Amino acid sequence: MLALYILGGVLLALLILLLVPVRAEVAFHEAFQLTIGYGPLRFPIPLEGGEGAETPEAPPPPEKKEGPGRLKLALRRAGFWGFLQSLADFIGTAAQATGKLLGHFKLKRFDLYLRLGGAEDAAAAAVRYGQVSGAVYSACGLLFSLLPCKEKGVAVDLDYSTLENTVDFSACLSLRPLFALAAGARVLIGALPLFRLLRGRPGKDAPQKGGEGPARQGKRKRGKAQDKNMEKERDVSV
Repeated sequence: MLALYILGGVLLALLILLLVPVRAEVAFHEAFQLTIGYGPLRFPIPLEGGEGAETPEAPPPPEKKEGPGRLKLALRRAGFWGFLQSLADFIGTAAQATGKLLGHFKLKRFDLYLRLGGAEDAAAAAVRYGQVSGAVYSACGLLFSLLPCKEKGVAVDLDYSTLENTVDFSACLSLRPLFALAAGARVLIGALPLFRLLRGRPGKDAPQKGGEGPARQGKRKRGKAQDKNMEKERDVSV
């Protein structure tokens, strides 16, 4: 009984941890900044490599193995249309899981301020301001239709006293790990038939239609020989 209580407590703790949202906070103030948050914890993610960072050497290319690849073997086993059907089923499952997962994303905050400089040519700056404003507001409207946000702000300004363009942006996106885990499990289950098809071995394949394996041919020959012996015995007895 105590073991059941311990198991129930562990499962309850895991469920609570999976229900705590994971946050991704993105900001741009002269440089991009990314911070991953989980509950009270915050982990800044460096997006730019430091100076003097050594670039890792590229690994040597893998040696090519002789013989047909897994894709050719899969096509040989299941046929062209059978392989396409397995691939279509996997893509459909992945698309459904992705669509359901997108509905669980929450846009907590979105703030975008864009200032265009127009000190050099006022007429050209006004035309550019109209084009940029239309593109920005249209894109943000589409984003908010997919991910509703309560704390949002979008502004595009034109400053005739400067030549520099400035951008100030910040956003916060959150997702509960439970929904991501469920979507990943759904995709993996849907991919099992395709993985089995790709990882199968030629020795385990069933004989193709219109042909017989050596074992079946040997059994048929032995059966014919036994029938002939029985007929000879009947003739002798008569």
